[in-house]
Amino acid sequence: MSLTVSDFSSVIVEYTTTTEDSPGQKRVERGRITFIDGSRLVTYESRKGSRFKYGYQWMNPAAETIFRWDNTPHFPEFATFPHHRHVGADEVAEPHAFVSLVDVLTIIAQRITSG
Repeated sequence: MSLTVSDFSSVIVEYTTTTEDSPGQKRVERGRITFIDGSRLVTYESRKGSRFKYGYQWMNPAAETIFRWDNTPHFPEFATFPHHRHVGADEVAEPHAFVSLVDVLTIIAQRITSG
């Protein structure tokens, strides 16, 4: 059994999602999740054939980036290219392996519940 967003209901206050389907079989899913500590996650996933683009930006209540994970191909020097994450309000980029939305929610839930 795989985890879903509903499996994180103990740390989620609100969750909204939209899906856009366009000609050429492209599907874009966007989400906004608010957590019990006031932080929020904005999600973006785009699929067209075998191509998959993602971006997950976790922000504090002041809308400053905590982490942003994505696979935009702009750091070819990273061993995890094109996957990486941006850290902190300055969004310093660092190598990071591919993450799914469930991976990101797991990371966030652990940080919120560990205090």
